[in-house]
Amino acid sequence: MYVVVAYDISDEKVRGKVRRLLRRYGLSFISRSVYAGRLSWNRALLISERVAKYLEERDSVVIVPVQNVDFSRTLIVTQNKISKNELQIYVAGEDI
Repeated sequence: MYVVVAYDISDEKVRGKVRRLLRRYGLSFISRSVYAGRLSWNRALLISERVAKYLEERDSVVIVPVQNVDFSRTLIVTQNKISKNELQIYVAGEDI
């Protein structure tokens, strides 16, 4: 399965720790405060436990599991453009 992780973290040092943790688990930067990648549910739970230790009172992290077929239908919307299936997600350095 895939996961999409979005966060709202006020402190830059904490954001940096969370970004590094997400990259260590193979998640790819999608846009500001959003990462995605292939991950087992157990790994997602492990990330949530580790991230919780960094967070302050008003911070939040959302981890959304997404089935492969649904993730493949991702739409990327930018000014005057809608793109389909153009996300580059890497697992252990390999393009999938």
